[in-house]
Formats: sequence, structure tokens, C-alpha cells
Amino acid sequence: SLGHLRAGVLAGAVETPRGPSWLLVIPREGDEQIRHLLYEMWSGFIGLYDRLVIEVEALYPEATTDAIEIRLNFVELVVSEDYVEPQPGMVIGAPVVAVNLELRIAEVRFPSDFLMHFQQPENTGERLVLRAIANGLVSLHQGVTEGVDETVLDGLMNRVLGDSGMRILHLFRTYYPIEHLLSRQTQKPIFLAHEDFVFSKLRLSEGCTAARPGTSLATKSECNKFLHRVVDKIWCQIREQLRQLDRGSVIREVLRVHEAVIQNRGHWRRTAQAVLALYAPTEDVYAVAQERESDRNNVSLPARTILEMAICECPTAGGHQLSRWKLDELLAKAALLVEVAMDSDAVNSDLIEPRIGLHLNGEYDIDRGFHNTVIKPFLTAYFREGFEGAAGRYTKLYRDEHPAERTRADEVFSADFIRAFQVEFGLTPDEAVDGLAELMDLAVEFQNVVVETTLGDLKTRLSKTRGLSSEACEAFIRTFGIFHRPAWDKPPPGFRMKDIIPWRFRRRLSSTAKPILLFGEHDDDKVFFGAGALRLGFGYLLERSERGHLPQEFFISAEMKQYIGAVNSERGLEFARTVADQLRQIGWEVRNEVQMTELGAPAELGDVDVLAWKPTGEIQIIECKRLQLARTVAEVAEICRRFRGEAKDELDKHIQRINWIKGSPLGLQRVVGYSPDPDRIDDRLVTNTHVPMMYLSSLPIRPDKIGPLRDLPEE
Repeated sequence: SLGHLRAGVLAGAVETPRGPSWLLVIPREGDEQIRHLLYEMWSGFIGLYDRLVIEVEALYPEATTDAIEIRLNFVELVVSEDYVEPQPGMVIGAPVVAVNLELRIAEVRFPSDFLMHFQQPENTGERLVLRAIANGLVSLHQGVTEGVDETVLDGLMNRVLGDSGMRILHLFRTYYPIEHLLSRQTQKPIFLAHEDFVFSKLRLSEGCTAARPGTSLATKSECNKFLHRVVDKIWCQIREQLRQLDRGSVIREVLRVHEAVIQNRGHWRRTAQAVLALYAPTEDVYAVAQERESDRNNVSLPARTILEMAICECPTAGGHQLSRWKLDELLAKAALLVEVAMDSDAVNSDLIEPRIGLHLNGEYDIDRGFHNTVIKPFLTAYFREGFEGAAGRYTKLYRDEHPAERTRADEVFSADFIRAFQVEFGLTPDEAVDGLAELMDLAVEFQNVVVETTLGDLKTRLSKTRGLSSEACEAFIRTFGIFHRPAWDKPPPGFRMKDIIPWRFRRRLSSTAKPILLFGEHDDDKVFFGAGALRLGFGYLLERSERGHLPQEFFISAEMKQYIGAVNSERGLEFARTVADQLRQIGWEVRNEVQMTELGAPAELGDVDVLAWKPTGEIQIIECKRLQLARTVAEVAEICRRFRGEAKDELDKHIQRINWIKGSPLGLQRVVGYSPDPDRIDDRLVTNTHVPMMYLSSLPIRPDKIGPLRDLPEE
């Protein structure tokens, strides 16, 4: 109701053939935090109120057609700045319902300590609120002021709020000030507007090809040459705009955009369980959630791209302040830059037909069927798995865990990793953690997720507060910092173009791996960082290095490259053993690393990662692959190239082993103990994550035989 809203009242009505049923919140004095809470309560419960009204009216079809009203009264509610610990034996108040039959109003009054009901993983608070609302609705329909049958209310709760995961309000306790700061970020995320993106395409092909508008480019060479020129054209446009803008202004505003996206993504992941419970199965929750994640990705990658370009191209003085209009334009152009480059990757990798249509307005079209048939379903499945995983971790958010004593790196990481890390980056993991903690403290001190300081102040804090040596300070800053350089498209010594171009992942000069942005190397030079981005970037570098998730070429030291090779080899073997263990749990006999020579085959055929069999005659020949998640067209193309089943690629080796075993099945007899039937010998490619090959129909192995552990047969 806009009329109510103009008067400062949150109100809405569910309109049915019976008449309108209003739900409103009685206004109260308070700050922004209180107003936000009242809005969250009203906007969250009005959806459940809609369901509740339908259920109640089905019970009382003869009820009067007059308008009725449920008022939520939070006037007495205490909203504490800090977490309030419930005391042992403390009884937390429940809402009280007062019914006025003459005015057709039921008021639900909440006690001062009512928010404590929301400080637990169960939806106790939601049930109490909705039960009180249901009490008011039933009372008004029955024409009574008290004595509503509790079994009626129980039935309504089961039908409307049956899932214990349905949550409206989430109150988590944290002992870490930085967590509190990040959760309270006030900037709303900015998403890339479709209109801005389309507008950035106008006249795109002009000057990039001699072909006339309305015609087509039909060879791989022509298409790639055209797309490369378009990429260069967009980059030149971005560079020209950045050179007119103040560097601090651009970095400050774009960091705010990026931090808002990080916070929004974290909120969705924390509340994934509630989203699934509230909207499934009547709505496609996963599709909606993935669409929002796509919106976030469509602005976060362009934002990081602009940050990396701005630190090099924007002047430190004399430039214009970044306006919202110019911000939208830059983000749209950066997004377009990435799209065109990925189109080029798709053509270059033979994933799509090399054919580009040129339009009169300067746009072009290209076959993106590969996105729809492979990339989109692949990312959808991966996203769904992650969203379900986030929902499963919901209860952990409520664990009342006091901070433990500082854990040393040698209690968490192997000596080999610690040594390799120190050689590679010039500081120990402990010193890196100390540096991160100090920068998080700096954000809390400033009460801002976007921190602006100077290099001298940063070094002073790291040395005096955290005790880092001058060498460790320098190493920390160089490990996690991107310094200004004269041109973005000219990599500094020791780096390559693949380290800076934004359509590649696992880049050594990305603002993900290096989230601290430095204007120079003098003490009075400015330094910017986003607290959320810094925390993610630190985890990205430390965790992915330790787990071997970064390629060897990401590093420069022989020690780290050797560590990455060794850990990947060991974890590949560990993954194969995990597959074997899972098969044993569902009744298979299993052996790992069965040499093909043991079966009578030539030595060049290698070994079978997992050989599984049952006395009833079923046999599984399993190839295990622990792969990186592919997130770009180039990475998808690379994985598909490695597993096409063509001569000497990684799938071909598996196919050769299968063909030899099926052609000479008696070789298995000495292992399985019986003469096998070739028709009962099956094969699979088991992966540790979703892989794009699962969606290809052109492989010499069926797509349903490719996939993660959970897809293994159980019979």
C-alpha cells in the first residue's frame, strides 16, 4: 500500500473473493537499524501471510467479507547493538494477541526480548510469529477474542511452515569484529543493466573489418582477426575514459561495488537453506539463485577488470571524479570486452562454427550454442551442488564457538608447504596471516570495508603492531599487492599477457590474487583495499596453493613447483583410493592401480586406477581424474581438448585399456577369480567435480559414464 508507505507505515493486503486481509507494522521511533529490522520482518512474513490467509479462509468459507487487519506491534522490542547471551533458565517471551471484533483488527504485541528466538538454527521465532498471526486471523473469522483451538493452529503451522528450515530472520553471533563490519555493509549491489550492455555494442564492428554490414565472416581466420580487433577497440575506449578520471575516485567507487557483490553473495550462501525451504518446490529456487549469481558475476569480473586497469591508466591528479553514469558505462564495456574475448576463444578452440554476422548498427552475432548445450548445464550443475552445500552448513553458523588460541602454521600445514611458501613469497604463512589480521583490524578501526591509507602507514602497522621485519613487510605487500605501472597492457618483468587479461582465471596479476592496490612504492603513495576482497584473496592464494589447485606456472620457485607437482600426484592417488573405498561400502571387491601387464597387456597401456568386481559377474574399469573447475570458455575448451578420445589424449588412454580388456577378458580372471563376460564389463571416468565432458555427445564414452563420486552405480 503506497498510501500507507507515504505515512511511514509498512502495509500490504492479500485480496481474495472473501475480501482484503491486511498485514501491517505499527511504526516506531528508531534509527536505521530498527527501520531495517521492521522492514525485514514485514517483507519476510507477508509472503507466508499470503499462504496463511488462503489456508484459514479454506477452513471458514462462510466468514464475513469485511476487511480484516493484523497489526504487528514491535514498539517494546529491544534491538541491541551487540549480541545478547540468553541466560540459563531464562524464559524468552512469546507474542500476545489482542482481538478487537468491532474494528476487525488483531494486534500482535512482541515482548522486548523476542529477538532471542531467532538466535538458533531452528525456526522457533518464525513459528511464534506466524502462530500469533494465525491466532488473530482465526479469531477474526470465528468472531471470538480468545480460546482458539490449538489443534487448528497446529494444522495451519504444519501446512504453511512445515519445513523447519523456513527462516525469515537470521541472527548469528560472531566474536570477530571484521565479520560484524562486513555483514553491516550498507551499500547495495549494483548490477549490470541490460540497456547499458546493449548500448556499449553499438557501432562495435566499425573499423574492425572491411566486410560490409549485413554480410558474414565465414572462416576461422577472418572471425578471429575480427574479434581480436574488436577486443583492441574496446580496450582503447576503456583506456581513453580511464585516463580522464581521478584514480582514487575510480578505485574507491569500484571497490564499493565489488564489496557489495561479495557481501550479497555471502548473504545468499548463508541463507541458502531458508531460500530452499521457503520457495521449493513451487518455484525453481535453483534457477532464481543461479540467475542472481550470474548477475553478481556479470558485475564482479568487470569491476575487478576496471580496478586492475585503473591502477595503471588513471592519473593521480587532475582527473574527473567518477560519476554513476560513467561507472555504469565502464562496467558495461569491461563486460563486453570479456564476452568478445570469450567468443574468440570459442572460435579458436573449434567449439563453435566460425561464422559471424555483421549488423547495420555495428553489432555482430555468433553461434553460442556451445554455451547452451555444454557450459550452461555444466555451470548449473556445479552451482546447484554448491548451493545445496551452503544450505547444509547452515546450522554451523549458530555454533557458539569462542575464538581458540592462535593456531601456528606448522600445526595446520606440512613442512614441505611452509618451506615452499617461504621460498616462493619471501615470508612464512604465519607472517602472511599476521599481515592479513592487521589489515582487517585497520578496516574495523576505520569502520569501512573500503580502506584508504598510505604505504608508509601500512608498513608501520605491520612492523610495530605485528612485529614483521622490514623484509617480511615488503614481501607481504608484494605478494598481495598490485602496483601502479605505466600501462595496463604491458606486463611487468617476470609476467606474461596471460597474467593480466581478465578472461583468464588463475592469473598472477589479478585483483583476486593481489587485492591490495598501491599507487606507487613511496611511503606517501596511496593504498586501497576492500576488506571482503582481501579476505577472499588471501584464502585464494594460501588455500589453493596448499591444496595444489593452482597450476605450476602460477609460481616461479622450483620449490613451490615441486610441491604442487607432488601434492597433486599424492591427492590424485588419494582420490582414486576414495573412489575405491566408496565402492567397497556398496558391496564391490576393489583393487587400486592394477598394472595392465598383470592382465597380459603391453606396458605402454599403463594401469587401471580402480578395478571393481562382484561375484555375480559385474566388473567396473574406472579411470579417476582429479580436475580443476573450469570457469571460462578457454578452460572448458582445454579440458574438452584433453578428453576428446583422440590419439594420445587422456581419454584415449582409458579407451585403449577398455578395448584391450574387453578383447582379452580372460586377463581379468587372475584378479577377479572367475572367467568374465565381456558384456558385463563396464567402464567409467570418475571426476572430483563437475566437468564439461559430461555434456558432450561426441565422445567415445557415454556422458552418463562421466561424473563425480555420487554418480557411481550401486548395483
